[in-house]
Amino acid sequence: MTTRAGLRSLVRQELGDAGGTQLWADALLNEWIAEAVRLYGRTLPKEATATITTVADQAAYALPANLERVLRVEYPAGVPWSPRLALRQTQGEVGAESGGSYGAFAGNLELNPAPSASGEAVRLDYLARYAEPAADGDTLETPASDDDILLRLTVARALRWITLDEAKRQRFERQRGASASDVATLYEQEARDLMEERKRRVRTGTLSWAG
Repeated sequence: MTTRAGLRSLVRQELGDAGGTQLWADALLNEWIAEAVRLYGRTLPKEATATITTVADQAAYALPANLERVLRVEYPAGVPWSPRLALRQTQGEVGAESGGSYGAFAGNLELNPAPSASGEAVRLDYLARYAEPAADGDTLETPASDDDILLRLTVARALRWITLDEAKRQRFERQRGASASDVATLYEQEARDLMEERKRRVRTGTLSWAG
């Protein structure tokens, strides 16, 4: 698995900045790696599952801190609940087809009707944000097979930044024989293309609901 330090080293190699006098500080590259993780996650969020334990007559339960979007709620096991905004039936009709309805609001999952018993499991499948690495030894949560996407996003960001520093821009362009802005555009396009390809692969699969 790739650590922040490992990805930063790959970024420096790609930028030709692994020598003694470096154009980019570690702190800047670390910031852009975190930014790349966020950008990646907006296009290809993480699939996650959580279990919520019921409390009798309690309707609202805290959602996971990394949640982006609820995909599915089951309670009890194997009985799906319907998203509240998508409902077109009366409550009686909903009860015949599912366990009830749910809504996600202000960091809470709200179940209607509220569970009648305590200690039972509500299964929550959702799309999540990837954790951003805070230390060099932190392992990236994004798939290792997509490290090349994070690399391109980080390199592009670094090249955009260097266009604001004339001396550093000139040094880079002398070394690479190309415009920093043009090279940044190329990396950005490559990253977008790779993410679109990854999205197509994801869409051909299906989420699995483990029992």
